[in-house]
Amino acid sequence: MTASVELTPAPSGGDDRILVVALTGALDYSNADRLRENVGDTLAPEHRELVLDLSGLEFCDSTGLRTLLDIRELLGERGGAVSLVNLNARLTKMFRITGLIKAFSVTTDLAEALGAARARIRSSSD
Repeated sequence: MTASVELTPAPSGGDDRILVVALTGALDYSNADRLRENVGDTLAPEHRELVLDLSGLEFCDSTGLRTLLDIRELLGERGGAVSLVNLNARLTKMFRITGLIKAFSVTTDLAEALGAARARIRSSSD
């Protein structure tokens, strides 16, 4: 299966420490490495939080899950975190079955994810 996933930076609500990215398409073994590289290239030194809007992600295999964990590790090295927003029913089920739902901050609302990211930044600055 040849798949594509598009990474589109989106507005973060005015906080330069938060990067919001929308993923669309399919994330699998054929493009997972490219996504990891693209996220690494898109992250600026000031980014501490990454919010991934998955509303347009139609498919994700185990390689895609591993890539999301790798991205989480990259942000963790910066003292930050990754939030997942708008998972469809299939992705939600996969994250629950694998137990990865606990590895990420998961919300259904972008404003809620941004608020949580800002709160984490504030608490780490204290």
